Amino acid sequence: MNNKQLLLLFGCFFLSLLSVYAQESEAAKAFRAKNDSLVKAWQKEFEEEALLRRNAFQVRIDTIASDSLTVLNARNMELKTLPDLSRFKRLKQIQLEGHSLVQLPKSTFKADSLTHIVVGHSKLEKVQFPTNRSVKVLSLHHNQLKRVPYSVRKLKNLRSLNLEHNKIERIPRFIKRMDSLKDINLNFNQLQLNKRSIKRLARIEAISLGGNNLTGLPENTGQLHKTKSLNLGKNSISSLPESFKKLENLEQIIFYENKFTVFPEAVLSLKRLKHIDFYRNQLTSLPDALGKLDRLEQLFISFNQLEALPESLQNLDSLTYLYAHNNKLIIFPEWIPNHKKLQRIGLSNNRIIQLPDLTLMPALTDLDVQNNLIDRFPWELLEKESIHLLILKDNAFNLDSKEREKLKIITEGLKENRTVVVF
Repeated sequence: MNNKQLLLLFGCFFLSLLSVYAQESEAAKAFRAKNDSLVKAWQKEFEEEALLRRNAFQVRIDTIASDSLTVLNARNMELKTLPDLSRFKRLKQIQLEGHSLVQLPKSTFKADSLTHIVVGHSKLEKVQFPTNRSVKVLSLHHNQLKRVPYSVRKLKNLRSLNLEHNKIERIPRFIKRMDSLKDINLNFNQLQLNKRSIKRLARIEAISLGGNNLTGLPENTGQLHKTKSLNLGKNSISSLPESFKKLENLEQIIFYENKFTVFPEAVLSLKRLKHIDFYRNQLTSLPDALGKLDRLEQLFISFNQLEALPESLQNLDSLTYLYAHNNKLIIFPEWIPNHKKLQRIGLSNNRIIQLPDLTLMPALTDLDVQNNLIDRFPWELLEKESIHLLILKDNAFNLDSKEREKLKIITEGLKENRTVVVF
């Protein structure tokens, strides 16, 4: 084949690609046009409903007696400005969700009686609070705040601060001087966590820092000596600093969706732990020492690469929830049938071949073993009175037509006792 023929062949091929691209583009345009019209229709319907709610809200605000309103609950009205609320002297709760508010007048929070303020799913860029000793709960979640509002420090007895889903980059100095603050939620922001941040959070009991693209924790994390609950889910953490073992008051840790390949040894020193969550990591094994955390009540280790669970877990006498689905387990743990407090067991999406007799477990209410390789149907569990949820579908049960009909009749009867069986 000479050069002219090659050029001709390439030209034909290129034109055919253009033709296909043009067809796909037209199809894409048609799909987009159709869906855009649906979106526009839904948007129009939402706006019309929002307008009706706005009008009704305005009428109510204008006519209601100033001493009778204690709870202001306004949702999905797309308000751009807020009416003057300063005349309502007995107002205790303000709940505003789903608006287009960029800022609020300072008079909004003038009532000394206010205890709860919730302004979420809006467009707040800044907000001012007057000095107040009644407000206990403040939530400014899903807004456009780039910093923790400085006037928050004026809420002298604030206990709970929710700033989830904003654009906050740092934890301000004044936080460490808010003696009443016990709970702070900074999930899904843009935090730069450093040693100073840890010092400023040292007095807080419940800290949520999930979804901040954190790759590690500062060396002084052990200074969070009052923290009982620590949520670090949806980050990129793969190891913990040595000082983490000093968090002696920690009762709950959440490392959901991080990058741990080895269970961190520092966690094994925290004897007060009741709740451990390592969902969606890359763990291939669990240490035997995990069985020494004798206060542990809930263990969430699903979506890892575990092939077995250590026998030492049988020592966890307080364990009530065990979720280990979506792993590579082959054997149903032998210690489980003898456990006295286990209520909920999730072992679905594994490779388990055999299910033991679980009828002697006094507390068992929920069992999920769907999508395994179990071949014997556990008829005995259908007679266990404590069971409320039994999920058995997608296994290798060899049931004939008579057995299936029998099973259908039994499960229909169990529904009357609020027991759900899925097979």
